Amino acid sequence: MRALALALLCLAPGLAPATAWQSLAPPVDIACERDDARLLHCRYRTLDGRAVSAIRASAGGTELPVRDAGTYPWPGALTAVLAVVDTSDPGREPVVRSNEAHVAALAAAARPHHVLGLAAFDAGLRVLAPVGSPPAVLEQAAGALRAQGKTTELYRSLLQAIDVLKGIRADRRLLVVFSDGQAEDLAYFHHDVVRAARENGVVISSLGFARSVPLSVALQTLRRLSEETGGVYIDAGTSMELPGDFARQLLGNIDSGGRFSVEAPPASAVDLAFTPLRGAPFAVRVPAAAPPAVPGAATAALPAAAPAPAPESATAPEVQIVATEPERRGIDVLLWYGVPLALVVLVILTLVMLVLLSRRPAAAQAPATTPVRPFAYLVRQDEKGTRYPVTATIWRIGRGRDNELVLDDNSISRRHAELQRGADGRFTILDKNSLNGVFVNGEKVGRYALSEGDMIELGDIVLRFTETSADDLPEEKTSLQHTRAPQFN
Repeated sequence: MRALALALLCLAPGLAPATAWQSLAPPVDIACERDDARLLHCRYRTLDGRAVSAIRASAGGTELPVRDAGTYPWPGALTAVLAVVDTSDPGREPVVRSNEAHVAALAAAARPHHVLGLAAFDAGLRVLAPVGSPPAVLEQAAGALRAQGKTTELYRSLLQAIDVLKGIRADRRLLVVFSDGQAEDLAYFHHDVVRAARENGVVISSLGFARSVPLSVALQTLRRLSEETGGVYIDAGTSMELPGDFARQLLGNIDSGGRFSVEAPPASAVDLAFTPLRGAPFAVRVPAAAPPAVPGAATAALPAAAPAPAPESATAPEVQIVATEPERRGIDVLLWYGVPLALVVLVILTLVMLVLLSRRPAAAQAPATTPVRPFAYLVRQDEKGTRYPVTATIWRIGRGRDNELVLDDNSISRRHAELQRGADGRFTILDKNSLNGVFVNGEKVGRYALSEGDMIELGDIVLRFTETSADDLPEEKTSLQHTRAPQFN
């Protein structure tokens, strides 16, 4: 399935829509089309970047001549590359600053057939340097990158980036994503991006920058996008630094492969055997049907008694199967007797199942689960006075959905603050580089040891810290929304 899913990645703008794709699990994408009854033209790209030294073709055990073989880039070829950098969270500013150097390294590794552009995304895509900009413009645009956004609409932004690339006439198109994989989209999804990339011949390569080990699980989003569109995924690790050859890996992946032609008569399939410079050989079977008939082509008139045969290059007519008289009688018998009999059997089986189910003893009631006892509470200082139980030793607060306490307010950063419970049972609150800061009892703090009754201000929301159990305050209701069970190390 993966090979079929990657099939559309190497389609050049000049290939016909009827081009057939098929791959037998090797690391290659290939597109073949026939322009006449003699030649089959193919373009291919190896997904692991390996160079191919020899290509052989055969059909039905007969060797076929392969000619005009060449590697990419061929003369006049163009590869469009758009780098997009995640600027959605002010806490990612150090990562964005390192991305500035990474964009410069990508531009330095580009060859003459590469045309580069730069964009940033958070709540949407912003093109900072159009594809085809000179290096000086790219460098200036990278220097202007700032992590100032409050939301991360990853999928919608990537769809916008694909729209930018599809409007560029190029032989190959590459989208390079610098991100932590976090996505807050509600109406756009992973499969929307993959489908759009395949339809427009866009390869997505991604560079993962997770700010912490717990958040690294979101990098699976980037890995899947790359795997399902034929790109490469590179993890920056906890050091936030990419390997020195990351640009070569990205550009080598999109620039691999080439094109060739096969002298093959119309047949059901042609078997292609590739011998790479390193690693094991691999094989691919591609369709080799005759080219479609040209609309409006004139045909010679023949006498009415002899119907004109279809041209050799015409598409074969659809075969219609008509039942004979005995077969029709058998169908009538099946419709008149078989279908009612099947319905009667189905009704009987349903009644038997209902009787058996009614006689089963009632299942024993499952024992009640032991309620989680919170360590402390945050009480919202508004007319409702909602109590949020602190149920974990590390308890994150912010607007992002992956926090233990989700506060849906525009004044709250995606990762605003964090409570940490020490070995002595006391709690400390930390500011996670939030935009509006953390205030305790009216003073701005970066790190503060909390005491009973401390007032915490996060943006426009005020919370009171307390270790008093809800049992002692019967008039206050505890809200369990957006919380998680405690996780002990």
